Amino acid sequence: MTARVTERLRRAILDGEVELGDALSEDKLASRLGVSRSPVHEALTALEQEGLIDIRPQRGSFVFLPTREDIENLCEFRRMIEAEALSLAMARKRSETLAAMTIAARKMHEAIRADDHYGSANADTEFHLAAIENSANPYLINAYRLISSKVSALRSHRSTASVRNEASAEHFDIIEKLETSDLPGAQAALNTHILKMAKRYDIEPMPGRRATGRATRSSSLEQFSPLLD
Repeated sequence: MTARVTERLRRAILDGEVELGDALSEDKLASRLGVSRSPVHEALTALEQEGLIDIRPQRGSFVFLPTREDIENLCEFRRMIEAEALSLAMARKRSETLAAMTIAARKMHEAIRADDHYGSANADTEFHLAAIENSANPYLINAYRLISSKVSALRSHRSTASVRNEASAEHFDIIEKLETSDLPGAQAALNTHILKMAKRYDIEPMPGRRATGRATRSSSLEQFSPLLD
């Protein structure tokens, strides 16, 4: 049950059912999902480890709301991890990596054309995971998991139509360089692409949130239906 509640809450954050910074009540979540408080509490704790939930003693649990510094630190981490992963993936599983990246890039392009915001965000995530997963280095893969959920949530919540179009074009540029065996050029393009995240996702907090990243309102949980057996 804890695993099911965890996945339900994770999808709610990644798919935009709740907003970044929203307060989440354990009692209300348990009531809406039709479960006891225990699996909800354990799920929130698990999601805190993924960086998706911020638990503050005596205050409650909140969906994470990054500051500008948080996003800049994410970019630095991603540049180091993804550039190395791309090098390893192309050396060890070149054809698989290119195939996975190409499929993801095309899926994102089609999702953008269909105005499928969350479909494009998911395909964007798949594009970047292709190199990570094909690096064949379990330590690198585990390191990336520390931030992958948070980055996915940022794509879902803070990317605009223009950002998605720009990112899509940059994905195809990276692929083109890899297809011509220009790994240094592809890594440079990837680094630039990741650095742009700091500017693209550094959007002012929505009304009702303080600049400190603390929510000042509770989220609406009406969209949550009971978990079925």
